[in-house]
Amino acid sequence: MKVITQEITEELLAVMDMYQRIARQLIDQLILETDQPDRTEILEGAYHLLTNADVIYGEEELTGNWYFDVHGEHCMFKNTETGQTLEVFLGSLRISRIRLRTCWISSNVWRHSMC
Repeated sequence: MKVITQEITEELLAVMDMYQRIARQLIDQLILETDQPDRTEILEGAYHLLTNADVIYGEEELTGNWYFDVHGEHCMFKNTETGQTLEVFLGSLRISRIRLRTCWISSNVWRHSMC
């Protein structure tokens, strides 16, 4: 059995913090850059009301080349330049490090899996 060193633990926690920052930034972009019908409630935290609304000004993607797809309680963001994909659970963006331990990274795919 391998022992997880303090260095690895710190690196994993840094990645989890980075995931949370990127997820928050993309959700904020989704709210501000799309024509969300329930914007007021969403801004108050009702993220489950997010939809695949049209991007304002007729753009196809969010700023930074991010494509999005709201599905159920999740939103998939994909950067059309880099291929990086991030799956965000919309129930709460206050993701704890304990819940993020299910985070896995593989070939530019970052996914948070809710058990």
